[in-house]
Amino acid sequence: MHTCSKSGLLIILFLSTVATSYLFAQSIRQPTQYYTEIGTYVASSIETPFWLRANQYGIVPNRSPLLTFRAGVYSDYDMASHSTGRWKKSKYDFGYGLNLVVNRTQNQLSYESNVLLPEAYVKVRRGIWEAYIGRRREKFGLADSTLSTGSYAWSGNAMPIPKIQISIPVFTPIGFTKGWLAVQGTFAHGFLSASGFVENTLLHQKSLYFRFGREKDVVRLYGGFNHQVVWGGHTDRLKGTGLVPDDGRFPSSLLDYYYVVFGDRNSRTDSSAYTNFEITNRVGNHLGSIDLGAEIDLVRHTLFLYRQNIYEDGSLFYLINIADGLNGLRIRRNDSNAIVRDILIEFLNTTSQGGPEFIIGNPYKQGKDDYFNHQQYRDGWAYRQHTIGTPFIPPSLGSQDQYPNGTFTGNNRVYVFHAGIAGSLPIRWRVVKGPLAYQAKLSFSRNLGTYNNPYTDIRNQFSAYASVVAPLEILGGIQFTANIAVDAGTLYQNSVGAFIAIRKVWQTKEPK
Repeated sequence: MHTCSKSGLLIILFLSTVATSYLFAQSIRQPTQYYTEIGTYVASSIETPFWLRANQYGIVPNRSPLLTFRAGVYSDYDMASHSTGRWKKSKYDFGYGLNLVVNRTQNQLSYESNVLLPEAYVKVRRGIWEAYIGRRREKFGLADSTLSTGSYAWSGNAMPIPKIQISIPVFTPIGFTKGWLAVQGTFAHGFLSASGFVENTLLHQKSLYFRFGREKDVVRLYGGFNHQVVWGGHTDRLKGTGLVPDDGRFPSSLLDYYYVVFGDRNSRTDSSAYTNFEITNRVGNHLGSIDLGAEIDLVRHTLFLYRQNIYEDGSLFYLINIADGLNGLRIRRNDSNAIVRDILIEFLNTTSQGGPEFIIGNPYKQGKDDYFNHQQYRDGWAYRQHTIGTPFIPPSLGSQDQYPNGTFTGNNRVYVFHAGIAGSLPIRWRVVKGPLAYQAKLSFSRNLGTYNNPYTDIRNQFSAYASVVAPLEILGGIQFTANIAVDAGTLYQNSVGAFIAIRKVWQTKEPK
């Protein structure tokens, strides 16, 4: 297909999607926002630079050049206060979101070179509670939400997973504490890939976080955890290894769900129902982080410090992998129009993993945690071959059969030094109707491979990113985005790339 034909196809899709979205929204409920966007990725090599594709919810292909079209329609709640749940019209309120992405690239084999639905959900809320079903963009863990490398366990790097979730979505004060203690949490059941090394796998996910201190207090402390489990499913590829029952089906009964939710590792003794792996370990692939944070209000600035401690088995309980984790400091200017609004510094370490030895029965020698890999679920902590957690633990290149020793990643022992800055530039030209929003990120990583397959030489990698978004007074008001990214090192191809796009947003009404 010629380039002009591709452009024509995108324009037709653009117009038809707007019309379809409008009719869909009108038939259900008046939306609060529409948007459409068209853009292109180009690079000096065939590989899209790291920071143009990382933490983009799995919609940016690894190969350039690329044309992309995106459109969305959203309806938010009609409510007086998101934090208190006081309704104006009814006890219940509803909303929805639909996001369409169409990519055209030279590499038509990747799933990203198709029509994608990174968001398609319906949500309902009553009081402090919210429930939704479908795909929805989310991040879990105490960390900065825009400049960060991404939360360790769930960073927004992969396509959203279809889920049914109930939650307290924002920190909500517990009444009898007079606001000194607030809670936020989620509980979800998800559906992972129907195909892969293990087919029809399921996801269990929950999180629980507390805030100590009122919003107006000078110091607010945070603590909590998130817990993810891949479980269930079927595979014929592990038969005869002792890692799967004879029928190839992993445990998936209601009792097994109890084992999954509570992480029970001591109650299974029936060797006819469970393999030795599940009897001595757990049902499913468990992982997550235990997080601590502090927010300090300095009037003109707010400091946010956080630490995410990594767990995949018992190493964190015995503190033998305590050196691993994500550490961050964000300094925020309490002025949304400040030239420098946010400054962020992060350090990620995943090199300890409890040490290089794994000795059953000795809890202080049960190392080799092998983050994001698993002996049974060899698709790893990934969805559609994108890491669900930090993008600095990347998938191995090639098909599943080419992964080293049948594992998902060949590089989970990394040091990452990262910095970011964001703000607004008060630049006004003839067609620019407001300040320019900008971001910049600088990341340097030292990549060691894995304990089982270390790199012969440490692979150093530098990745940089800069972005500018300008509101323009043309076509009734549009947003112009220009991003540039650079990769230099021995982990990825040396490359310079850019993303250029225009976006049109329609606000149909404000939530009441």
